[in-house]
Amino acid sequence: MQHNKRKNLTQLVAQGYNFNLRTYLNQGWEIFKQNANTFIVSSIIFSVILLIVIQFDNALDFSQESNQFTLNPIGFVLHFFIREPLQTGFYVISLKLFQGKSSSFGDFFSWFGYYLQLVAAGFMTTLLIIIGLVLFILPGFYLGVCYVLVPLLIVDRKLNFWEAMETSRQLVSRNWLGWFSLSVNILGIHLLGFFACGFGLLISIPVSYAIWTAAYRDVVG
Repeated sequence: MQHNKRKNLTQLVAQGYNFNLRTYLNQGWEIFKQNANTFIVSSIIFSVILLIVIQFDNALDFSQESNQFTLNPIGFVLHFFIREPLQTGFYVISLKLFQGKSSSFGDFFSWFGYYLQLVAAGFMTTLLIIIGLVLFILPGFYLGVCYVLVPLLIVDRKLNFWEAMETSRQLVSRNWLGWFSLSVNILGIHLLGFFACGFGLLISIPVSYAIWTAAYRDVVG
């Protein structure tokens, strides 16, 4: 893949950038096809770990016999301490491949050095999005798109969680509709994967992260 020059984030926020939706969709799909084995193995590992977490969560949910909705604090914690950092493995693999480097499914777990930052980012972004949805709906919807680049900025630019959140928000706000359109397309890809007997998710999940990475690489460099 072509190597993009790393851009100054402050200048990028001030000057803006072009957004090429179709290019990102095509590049994400191509990088997946060229490394399908690595992505699918990683996707299987990701799915198995999440299934184990869900089963463990259900085993500790002592309120299942009641018909009332309850917030399970165990599931809440597991989400941020396992799922949030774990999904970053797809970004790490995609970044290496877009840089022209070889990658293996072992890279899926190479985010440990950023673990605390990823957990903090996952917690804070979710908290702010929920507050926005509860109070006014639209701000939460807006922030849900604005924070899509946070994990990539943490593992690629080595930003702390708050710097990554603010940088992502500022960058995405420069072309919010473009990123929103990309989010809608990725949602469509996930729906296709889900309706393909669920097994299609093993493909749609890594493809979506490859697409996000393609957009990030073009915008940020």
